[in-house]
Amino acid sequence: MVKDMLFAHYICPQKDKQVKLWSHYNTIAYTLSGKKTYHHGGKSFTTTEGSCIFAQPMAYTEEMYEFAGWETISFSFKDDFLRSVLNDYREYLSLSVLDYATGNRMLSLLNANETSIAFFRTMIQYFEDYHKLPEKLLEMKFRELLYNLLADPVNKEFLAYAYGISDQYHVPIWQIMESNYMYNLTIPEFAKLADRSLSVFKREFSAFYHTSPSKWLTARRLELAKDKLNFSHKTIREIAFDCGFENASHFSRVFKAAYGITPASYKKNSF
Repeated sequence: MVKDMLFAHYICPQKDKQVKLWSHYNTIAYTLSGKKTYHHGGKSFTTTEGSCIFAQPMAYTEEMYEFAGWETISFSFKDDFLRSVLNDYREYLSLSVLDYATGNRMLSLLNANETSIAFFRTMIQYFEDYHKLPEKLLEMKFRELLYNLLADPVNKEFLAYAYGISDQYHVPIWQIMESNYMYNLTIPEFAKLADRSLSVFKREFSAFYHTSPSKWLTARRLELAKDKLNFSHKTIREIAFDCGFENASHFSRVFKAAYGITPASYKKNSF
């Protein structure tokens, strides 16, 4: 851990095929071996040896593959650090190929060029040798990594995100909520994901949505659940998991309270 940044090298201990996770940090993860799939917002990104992924602060589902394992080296950091790197090297980065809409995607694949790969390999050696680097030197290495990734013209989504946050202090509330409401997080966890205090989060949420977070989340999850009941062949348990309910019983109770019918009966009538 360096200041508000984290660098880690690990073999994923995940035993369940799918788990839901969340992080309030940006994360760049380079896959050294194995295979893992990230699911978020109806899209899936599979990482294999040599692939690199960028994840904004978000909730997501991780899927592991039997016998494949997953070894990774990752770098987690806050928007402030990325903003600082961008401001220092802005004159060397090209805006001509940017599509700012792509910067809103919470998850994207990155092109790791030879310089970036060399950085990851060097850091692994430090881990294996138990060699502790001075914090200032580590920070300089992190900044170099981010610059190399931002300067690569293939990584225009990453660059678009960096430019998108350069002139605003926070990612908008609506972007956080619309991208993550289907995950079973508490209100304080959503506030942390949005990088706001709980009181500020509730105030901004109310100003934008004109209701409370809990009421909005319930309504939005029920809306998604009805859509899945109507058009998918998933089980009630799977739909509860996909829509952010605690479990199938909780889903059934909330659904019946809202619509006067259980999800199972509603699904049966739909097909």
